[in-house]
Amino acid sequence: MRLLLTVCLTCTLLITAESLLCHMCANANCSSSTSVTCPLFSVCKTITSLRQTMSSTSVTVNKNCSSLRSCFTLFNARTEWAVNTGFAREAHAQICCITDNCNFRTLAITNSSANGKQCPACASPAESVSGTCNSTLSCEGVEDSCFNGTSTLNSTQLQHLGCMSRNLCGLLSLAGGLLGENARITCGAPGGSGMGAVLLTFAVTAHQVLL
Repeated sequence: MRLLLTVCLTCTLLITAESLLCHMCANANCSSSTSVTCPLFSVCKTITSLRQTMSSTSVTVNKNCSSLRSCFTLFNARTEWAVNTGFAREAHAQICCITDNCNFRTLAITNSSANGKQCPACASPAESVSGTCNSTLSCEGVEDSCFNGTSTLNSTQLQHLGCMSRNLCGLLSLAGGLLGENARITCGAPGGSGMGAVLLTFAVTAHQVLL
């Protein structure tokens, strides 16, 4: 499905074959932006990201020219995804579009209200390192699937459990930035034993995808 979407988007850009004008943030908090000419076959993108840890919360806005690789939905369609380990959470809202300066609008942050679903989780980074995770996490917003798996940090294996939006289960590159290197994740139904669990190997980090 994603391959077909990418082919369709590529064909659309080939037909237009013109460089777009897109808004790009002019300062760190994107309180203002400027219109720039993008490289050929780029699209315009705006994304609002919420990042939470046990001690801090931050919201960032990014508007820029983007490659098709980082746009995985229909044009002009707001898409949200999130991953929540219990002690850290990332949630993003994104729109890609292909008309001049179409990414001017700043998107509202994603919903962080509890949605009634629950998943096993780690209560702290220490539990993730020791592999003794036994907490229960209330999922928020678009988080509609449980996940479990491992990653490595400085040769130490970490355990990961928590809530994830199901659209991440079909996209290989969006959650690695939070979970770490060599992440191997299995997605399943919230609170259940799994609905055709999918094994993920994250190829690149979320940071790279969001550029």
